[in-house]
Amino acid sequence: MRKIILFELNEVPFRVLDYYADKYPTSCIAKILEYSKQYETKTTDEGHLHPWTTWPTLHRGITNKSHGIKDLGEDLEKVDKSYPNIWQILVQNTVSVGVFSSLHTYPLPFNIDKYKYYVPDPFAAGFETKPKKIEPFQAFNLMMSRASARNVSRKIQIGSGTILLTTLLRSGVSIQTFYALAKQLVKEKTQPWMTTRRRTYQSSIAFDIFFDLLKKEKPQFTTFFSNNVASTMHRYWAATFPEDYTENLLDEQWHNRYAHEIDFALGELDQMMKKLLNFIESNPNYKLIIASSMGQAATKMINLETELTLKSMESFMDALGFKKEDWEALPAMHPQYNLKVQTPQVAKDFEKTLRKLKIQDHPINYRLKNELFFSLDLGHVNLKQDFLIYDERKFDLTKFGLENEKVQEQAAGTAYHIPEGSLIIYDPKKKTSEKRQTGIDTTQIAPSILKNFDVQIPDYMNSQTIEEIAN
Repeated sequence: MRKIILFELNEVPFRVLDYYADKYPTSCIAKILEYSKQYETKTTDEGHLHPWTTWPTLHRGITNKSHGIKDLGEDLEKVDKSYPNIWQILVQNTVSVGVFSSLHTYPLPFNIDKYKYYVPDPFAAGFETKPKKIEPFQAFNLMMSRASARNVSRKIQIGSGTILLTTLLRSGVSIQTFYALAKQLVKEKTQPWMTTRRRTYQSSIAFDIFFDLLKKEKPQFTTFFSNNVASTMHRYWAATFPEDYTENLLDEQWHNRYAHEIDFALGELDQMMKKLLNFIESNPNYKLIIASSMGQAATKMINLETELTLKSMESFMDALGFKKEDWEALPAMHPQYNLKVQTPQVAKDFEKTLRKLKIQDHPINYRLKNELFFSLDLGHVNLKQDFLIYDERKFDLTKFGLENEKVQEQAAGTAYHIPEGSLIIYDPKKKTSEKRQTGIDTTQIAPSILKNFDVQIPDYMNSQTIEEIAN
């Protein structure tokens, strides 16, 4: 049995990792690729691919056809009983576990005392953590995620306030990260566009806290979820890989400004990898598994000037005639907005009301997850109207808490989700330079981890395992 660090590198394909390793051959990423076992994975999930669906597939060893998870903020009580994720199963089998930022990890589990540490994802509805000293960071983390959906808010001062200070003093954020944040704020004074890099520094802060917990607690199994490279790829793929596009709608200034943003995000990732490799070289009973639940590739380019953003769910619901006690907002990734109403009657009334609402002559697109759970899609781009139609009357967008927000980066996602992802197994006891392989389903990862810990694999899981993880 070996200890395992599962580094969840959201949506990063080998195309990007190879690019960085070739460009920076002395980097830690290059070293890992040289001495690891590698598989190009593929998710077999059905329908539109999203991380809140594909990560449960990896964590539970079954596809979305079985687990049925479609949105952040869902009540997973029934799913957890039928198809528990890997850390739930491991804890039940007395394996020591630490969880940090993996998706669908809120609320804290009923048996939280059995976890070494537990920090929910950055889209959680509340800021509870184990240990409690991490809660100020999590409150800051959630605030950043909610304020930085499309544009990063410059009103949030990373280096100010007691939240970050408490984190720095009590939770393991390194002096190097603090220094980098200070430099970042100085750069923003003369180059405001660099505010977008705060997304990456958000991950850097989180990693430092995770790494401090890892060193102190040394659980047998731990996760860490990182989204900074994925968010950067979505926005700036065209600046790094312009050859992937037959038609380029973005000007030379845009390309010059953002040409190094993926490099920057990967550079921060490289620093994380350096710390982890030093750790496992000193603690060789650990294996490092770097996995993505899917990947990204170039998509059709849109010159994005504005995007409709819901700034206040309370204003939106109030304008539709619903009281605060009738509903509650749930976590979601932009441009989706999730909410739960309190009764079936309110659900009926809300659905009836939504049908009266039109934006640019189109009805609101929504999904009813269950009789009380609604998911709204409001991300209209390049909207030419400053009003909406409700009950056949015109209203200013602001009355409904909406803003046709000018987009910082001009591009509406130059890369998007593809089924193919990456899996890297770095074993300090068995460094290898074997040729990369294909044909691994992401549902094989969970049972492989269970087998490593001599835990029985549930019948519903994929029975195929990956040798380098399982043995």
